[in-house]
Amino acid sequence: MSGFTFTDFQKVVEHCFEGADVTSLEDSALNTEFGDLGYDSLVVYEIAMRVQDEYRVSVPDEAFDELTTPAAFIAYVDARIPADR
Repeated sequence: MSGFTFTDFQKVVEHCFEGADVTSLEDSALNTEFGDLGYDSLVVYEIAMRVQDEYRVSVPDEAFDELTTPAAFIAYVDARIPADR
């Protein structure tokens, strides 16, 4: 099992927003608040839905309060990713 990595997160974002500028998603942005990256709650929700579809990891609404940075999002998904993924 390889888990869910920053590279996986970048791919999800790129897939959700084809043609969008995702250059703000560099390693240095891992601990930057989504709002500071220009991602509002609807963007984060879209990313979560893609993760749910592709990685079979549910991100319930109540989890969004703690998923404020890419690092937090990645850690959350990585801890819940199915072993057979």
